[in-house]
Amino acid sequence: MKKLDLALIAAMFLISGCTSRKETHHIGSFHPQNDRFWEVISREAIVENIGINFEFTEGPAWHPDGFLIFSDIPANTIYQWNGKKYNVFRQPSNNSNGLMVDTDGSVLACEHGSRSLTRYTPEGELTILADRYQGKRFNSPNDFCMASDGSIYFTDPPWGLPERNNDPLKELPFNGVFRVHEGQVTLLDSTLSWPNGIALSPDEKFLYVANFETIKVNGEDQNQVFWMRYTLNDSGQVVDRIIFFTATDLPLPGGPDGMKVDRKGNLFLTGPGGILVVDPSGNHLGTIGIPVPATNLTFGPKEKTLFVTARSTIVRIALK
Repeated sequence: MKKLDLALIAAMFLISGCTSRKETHHIGSFHPQNDRFWEVISREAIVENIGINFEFTEGPAWHPDGFLIFSDIPANTIYQWNGKKYNVFRQPSNNSNGLMVDTDGSVLACEHGSRSLTRYTPEGELTILADRYQGKRFNSPNDFCMASDGSIYFTDPPWGLPERNNDPLKELPFNGVFRVHEGQVTLLDSTLSWPNGIALSPDEKFLYVANFETIKVNGEDQNQVFWMRYTLNDSGQVVDRIIFFTATDLPLPGGPDGMKVDRKGNLFLTGPGGILVVDPSGNHLGTIGIPVPATNLTFGPKEKTLFVTARSTIVRIALK
């Protein structure tokens, strides 16, 4: 396990206003031990609040037609933002969570309501890509990523089930990490407690998965926050796994949720204190402080912008 480098996180601030109002705030002071953090983000960077008063936002993705899409899970809606205003993109959304856009403009979704992966075409046709493993329904697909051969890797915790692991509708005895390729579902890992965010390295040799588990320490519950790294072979199957990075010793708001990897292989992890930036070797370069715990994130065009879903808000941060 990697030890965290010291980083000061920006002070939290209260959010108020309406959905259309923009607010900007300085992120705050950082003291990363690695100056490469400043190659990612400017010392003068700000958090721009571009939308508030949603219910619970998740799954942001940049559409090549030039707009942001994201899920509002309890509102049963996928919204789009064109830089000026918000519109409904798909409703109902079957309580979608993670989203991504395929090369033909179709929007893929992890749906809690249908417990499946779906494709929504530009023509408005909705199809199910996968909803079962060995005849048993998924728990509630959470987040996913896609390889260059079209394989989809996804996590399946029980967050979408009313009673979570104890829900009578839960059919699988584990919370899995899966791969879907040409309609075939393969189980990659059944040992994680709460798998969540997932991403591939640029060369697709590594798969990263966020997870936490609760253990007893001196009779009290303590969350173990960590990210797994799976080594993949040429067929996209797991040949090795390690705990890549841990943030258990950061006693700050936020847990391991969504993540993205930039073209240089740096990981942007939603976690304690904001967005943790970690290099491909597992070194914590620094943390981008945001006002409330983040749920997920995505890059805008050319990785110049970071869009973050954070509970009832959407924020935008300029990157280098």
